[in-house]
Amino acid sequence: MSALEAERWGDAGPPVVLVHGSLSSAAAAFGEQQVLADRYRLIAPYRRGYSPSPGTDRIDPDRDAEDIVELLGSGAHLVGTSMGGVVAMRAAALAPEKVWSLTVIEPPAMPNAAGRPEADKLIEGLRTHWEQHGDDDLETFAAGFLRTLDVSMELPSPLPPPFAEAVRNLKTERPWETGVPLEKLAAAPFPKLVVTGGGTPGFEDVADVLAEKLPGKRVLFDGSPHAVQRIGARFNEELLSFLAASGAPQQ
Repeated sequence: MSALEAERWGDAGPPVVLVHGSLSSAAAAFGEQQVLADRYRLIAPYRRGYSPSPGTDRIDPDRDAEDIVELLGSGAHLVGTSMGGVVAMRAAALAPEKVWSLTVIEPPAMPNAAGRPEADKLIEGLRTHWEQHGDDDLETFAAGFLRTLDVSMELPSPLPPPFAEAVRNLKTERPWETGVPLEKLAAAPFPKLVVTGGGTPGFEDVADVLAEKLPGKRVLFDGSPHAVQRIGARFNEELLSFLAASGAPQQ
């Protein structure tokens, strides 16, 4: 039995595991995907450190990946957004035989795009932010992090407890170091989809590399937020089309 708590939407159809990112949670990240529960069985876990799942002193993407593999059961579609995309890719590399398809949304797999101008700029920006502001209060750190990503988002003050918890977790991450094993993923037969929203040039560089090396289908919803899945219908239509074409077992 998984150590993680999870949102579960739908009781029939093929399973889809949805992995949330750093400044979010399962319900918040994938609220717009609940409508897909009429045809898929959606499993959206809360990663370690995110209530009500067990706490942690440090976010570890490899341990998170092992948790996700457990949730895949005998097989499932896999979707990850932001750092959840890195976790999903590492999980898929651990157990490719359990993955029917892989969708990643602006994953910060920064080392994989090193050498590309915008990726290098973001790598340096993230590293510098942690070095110079790692001891800042949660609100200041989060605001600076979002500026580094070119993300426009007004933070509530004071931060609600779930968001404060998420920022504390974020402080323990090292997103400029979170590469993924592209060779293993490229050798895996399942189809891959790489989605971006156009707001953070460094993430566009990463997505371009992933789409080329995996290889995978590349989709840009220009003008969308970092968590592209939150645009709802347009993203859902693309995801449904991709899942349907994946050749996965039908239940």
